[in-house]
Amino acid sequence: MSPAKARETSKDTIYIDVDEEITGIIHKISSSPKNIIALVLPKRAAALQSIVNMKLLKRTADQHGKNVVLITSEAGLMPLAGAAGLYVAANPTSKPYLPTPPIAVNDTPETADMVDDVPIDPNTPVGDLLPKSKNNEPGVIEIDNSPAPEAAVAGAAAAAKKAKGGKKLKVPSFDKFRTKLIIAAAVLLLLVGFGYWALAIAPRATVTLKTASSETPTDVDFFADPAATEVDVEKKIVPATSKEKTKTESEKAPATGQVDKGTKAAGTVKIYNCSKADKLGDVQRTVPAGTGISSGNLTFILAAAVTVEPSGFAGDTCKKDKASSSVAVNAQGAGDQYNLSARTYAVSGLSSMSADGSAMSGGTTQIVKVISAGDVDSAKQKLAAKNQAAADEVKKELSDNGFLPIAETFSAGTPVYTPSPAVGSEAGEVTVSAVTTFTMLGVKEDDLKKLVAEAVKSELEEKQQSILSEGLGQAIFRLASANNEQRTSDKQVSLSLNTKVVIGPDLQEQELKQEIAGKKSGEAEQLLAVREGVDEPSVKLSPFWVTKIPGKDSKITINIQQADGTAIP
Repeated sequence: MSPAKARETSKDTIYIDVDEEITGIIHKISSSPKNIIALVLPKRAAALQSIVNMKLLKRTADQHGKNVVLITSEAGLMPLAGAAGLYVAANPTSKPYLPTPPIAVNDTPETADMVDDVPIDPNTPVGDLLPKSKNNEPGVIEIDNSPAPEAAVAGAAAAAKKAKGGKKLKVPSFDKFRTKLIIAAAVLLLLVGFGYWALAIAPRATVTLKTASSETPTDVDFFADPAATEVDVEKKIVPATSKEKTKTESEKAPATGQVDKGTKAAGTVKIYNCSKADKLGDVQRTVPAGTGISSGNLTFILAAAVTVEPSGFAGDTCKKDKASSSVAVNAQGAGDQYNLSARTYAVSGLSSMSADGSAMSGGTTQIVKVISAGDVDSAKQKLAAKNQAAADEVKKELSDNGFLPIAETFSAGTPVYTPSPAVGSEAGEVTVSAVTTFTMLGVKEDDLKKLVAEAVKSELEEKQQSILSEGLGQAIFRLASANNEQRTSDKQVSLSLNTKVVIGPDLQEQELKQEIAGKKSGEAEQLLAVREGVDEPSVKLSPFWVTKIPGKDSKITINIQQADGTAIP
């Protein structure tokens, strides 16, 4: 056999996993066919942190005739390797050496079958431990620097597990224990929280009572007076608050007006006076500047005054033998439609006079859009439609402050409109802003209830019942007229209230809640059924696990209905 072949069959490189146990490492050493074994250790190799495991490793190597070298630079393993007699090399190309053992090392075997190891000369290279080849060349440890393939590592781990052939002793992980403890605490807190919610917060009871009640239509006339401080049942005066809100709104409207910004046509005319002196009482006529002369619907304006002598007549026919001097005229408006050929014109306001005009020229057309009064009115109409939104805002503010808003008293002051740009301006659209002050009255429901109670007082005494609902939520208010003699202030607003008052047995909800609190649903229904005027009491508990009515009044809801099941507002 060649020296190279001898060296190849006498060395082995074994990579150790960080979690590999000592039994697996021993199995790999004992099953290796090589004489020289280089154990490449990872950092913090758990299996070799014990002197016992180190000595087991050394004993296995001796029993199988193996020379083991630990490839590691971890300082913590050096004393243990030195105490066990195992050689160490910092890397595969370094010279192996025997580390210095600790100052005090207990050499007594830690197990009954452990024996002392034979010391090796620390100055002897690992290669000299190999048997000599035929050429008397020392053996060489050749260690593969490439990482062990995952398949090889997995196979080694499986072989180690198979070699153990039994249960292994595992050290408990504190991190896993802490995680489990935190999860258990969280689950416990959730269970406690759910239990508190299920037993103390979630339980509810809804009690429905049908009563022998009736609706009584009632009309009440009263005065809402912003100056009053308290309700006057006799005079039917209710204190009111006037809520004002000033809003600035704006709306846009497209421009629909048109103006011709072209040039005006111009020319000259001569005027004839065909009036008879015996009829006019004079012999001359003066036509003032600014007088219009027209042909059809097109009018030109005289630029200067002109005096015209009367023409002669042949019988009743005007000879037009005396014409005025030529006078300049300008078209009344711009546009090329004023570019006319020579023709005769009528003189505005003077039927006995006429004019002959030259050809008119120079008129051009340039139509542009301008803001018209109609455009502004269109924007105003859109602004008026926003009054309802303003009314809703005022009503909400009254409600938020504890007042019952009376929509019938809503009024919008005279808005101040500002169009931009102004009427007649050249633009594509107009923006109209409006500043308006809105007002509405609000009253306290408790004050109205006093008037309603007074209105049905006689009926309550006759039936020996009480008011279950004044029906103010569905009441209808109307502005009413009142004699001046009835008014006590100019600020008073006369109103009429139409409502349906529900009259029935006097049921004190607070008293009912205290009576049935803590009782089972069947027992509570029996207690309620014996009350006068109560029919078909029903108690519903929720959620499904609740068996008794909660003890807190806030968790009990009482719905009172009329005999036909209609809810009482």
